Amino acid sequence: MLSCKTFFQTYEARAGYCVLLMTIFWLTSALPEAVTSLLPIVLFPLLDILSTSEVCALYIKQSNIVFFGGVVLALGVERSNLHRRIALRVILTFGTNPRWLMLGFMSVSMSLSLWISNSGVTAMLIPIVNAVVDELFHDSMDVEMGANSLASQHSSIVTLQETGQPTKQCSRSNDIKQKVKVPFLIAVSYAASLGGTGTLIGSGAPLAFKGIFEDLYGSDTGLSFATWMAIGVPVALITTLLAWIWLQVLFAADFKSTANDDCGMRNKEDIKSSIRNQYTELGPMTYYEKSILFLFGLLIVLWVSKDPQFMPGWEDLFHQENRIGDGTVAIAVVVLAFILPSEPNFLCFRKAGEESSSSPALLEWSYVQRKFPWSVLLLLGGGYAISDASKVSGLSVLLANYLSSLATLPPFAVLLIMCFLTSAITEIASNTAIASILLPIVAQITEVAKLNPLYLMMPVTFSCCHAFMLPVGTPSNAMVFSAGKMKPGDMMKAGAVMKIISIFVLCSIMETVGVAIFGLSNSQQSSCIE
Repeated sequence: MLSCKTFFQTYEARAGYCVLLMTIFWLTSALPEAVTSLLPIVLFPLLDILSTSEVCALYIKQSNIVFFGGVVLALGVERSNLHRRIALRVILTFGTNPRWLMLGFMSVSMSLSLWISNSGVTAMLIPIVNAVVDELFHDSMDVEMGANSLASQHSSIVTLQETGQPTKQCSRSNDIKQKVKVPFLIAVSYAASLGGTGTLIGSGAPLAFKGIFEDLYGSDTGLSFATWMAIGVPVALITTLLAWIWLQVLFAADFKSTANDDCGMRNKEDIKSSIRNQYTELGPMTYYEKSILFLFGLLIVLWVSKDPQFMPGWEDLFHQENRIGDGTVAIAVVVLAFILPSEPNFLCFRKAGEESSSSPALLEWSYVQRKFPWSVLLLLGGGYAISDASKVSGLSVLLANYLSSLATLPPFAVLLIMCFLTSAITEIASNTAIASILLPIVAQITEVAKLNPLYLMMPVTFSCCHAFMLPVGTPSNAMVFSAGKMKPGDMMKAGAVMKIISIFVLCSIMETVGVAIFGLSNSQQSSCIE
């Protein structure tokens, strides 16, 4: 009987087999993504790539803890209904013109996705989009009731109902409503994907990058929460604005139809009044919302100011050998959320004559346990296992050598090629899975091409999240595709141009802001991080 070692002559071949098998399972969904992510625990020890203890240790790293802390606080935002208050407030600010309302929705989607999962933001905004678009137009039943009432009062006049006009008008109004809803939903999904790359906790791919990058090059590389945001936020802002302009051009005819008198669109003041009523129903900002907002703000400030690179951070106040990581900050704030009460029934907050009473905490474990996306933790762990196995086995070096011809091209050309390649592959597979597979290979390509690893690895990570063409690209795409009852061509037409826009914005920012922040000048660009 042939042993595995006889069948797979080299470590590279065995690791390549495991990566290929997991890639096929991720692409075809033959197994749930989380289950596929657990395969390294079985395959790597059996094929003598890594021991069981080594593989298992990779499933809980600091990046997983950072993800856990960010998502748990985001669940607090959802539970307090703070996200809905923010959404309605922004919509009121942008007015009732469909074009500007779209920009308002995109701003909300992008901003929330910086901190909350893309799919969670999209799921929250879809019903708000539906409600707002419905408010823009007369409901068909209202029109018919109005026509019947008119007929009863003026029987001598030929009614609209008799001529069939109400039915035609209602049908036209519904058609226009549907045409307006489609670009709104696409805009929300695109903005969520773009915003998810603005911070290291926005989506799975940046977190996978952080873990893989620190595993390869250590923690003293110039990469921090603040320096990532210095690249990610400009990319998200500029690309979101260009996406809004592109969608205005693509769906210009649909928006133009809303200007006709017979489109069924309601009076703008009525629309604004209706949305204002929804906002008023939320009431004043509660103690619960303020507390969650404070904790979330505290977490962001602590992350950004811990080691901002361009100035001393608060971490320097602790003169100790062991560094304080982002995971420590995240868990410290999360623990506070499980301690602080959700109602001010204590000390000076208690009303006169009112007895002190116990109050539930801001977060309860039963709620977190029910809502937390546990499968993502396994997906991240599986990615780290693939990365480590590729490094130990030499697979990433082997693949990079096959791509060594890229080293003869100018650095910017290599950057464009890798971004286009990644952006195409991510349309048919999980963003995090693609990042986990590609990033170790890209790291080796930078060494062969004598480039700073950040120059390619950061843009490739961004490109993993730029799935705009197919519903299967991201859960956000799938949700809006279903909610808007879209045709496949609706998303593909918009997404093809969006890919080109996002890649050129990303590469331009990396060549300018990225070079300035990470010191990737022409003389330094050829050196790798030590």
